Amino acid sequence: MISKDKTLYSYLLNILVDENCASAQLITSQDVSSLLKRIEKINLKSINIDPEISDVSDCNDDIFIVLDDVVLSESDIGTIKNLLSQKIVIFTNFKKDKNIDDVMLRLGLQTELRDSKNKLKCFSYNLKTYNNKRSWNNAEGWANPENFDKFRW
Repeated sequence: MISKDKTLYSYLLNILVDENCASAQLITSQDVSSLLKRIEKINLKSINIDPEISDVSDCNDDIFIVLDDVVLSESDIGTIKNLLSQKIVIFTNFKKDKNIDDVMLRLGLQTELRDSKNKLKCFSYNLKTYNNKRSWNNAEGWANPENFDKFRW
């Protein structure tokens, strides 16, 4: 196994364990048999592997992972984010797209990993932590708390 695969697989396993995922959707056309051997040791109940995003019709998995061999358009990422999963991890290659940082930022994804040695970037999105509830936007922050969420002006 090459260094890039070790880094990628270790990082993926850490994410799956930290997020306490029971199921995952993986988009790749690579041979991931060594990753699957590692996944067997953790508490992941199911994993679906497809070579392209178009092969995924309905996804109710805890996390959606796209490896760096798959090229996604902005609309593909939007589809994943809005329809398929609340937690997303996307790996990209340094060489494939120079504007990938801007695209991911526009779509609300955060940079998680930047490994120049292996030419690998990782972006993530988690709906539960993306837009935290603000403490000031509740009934206590209003002049008339009894009217909170009753009237629109």
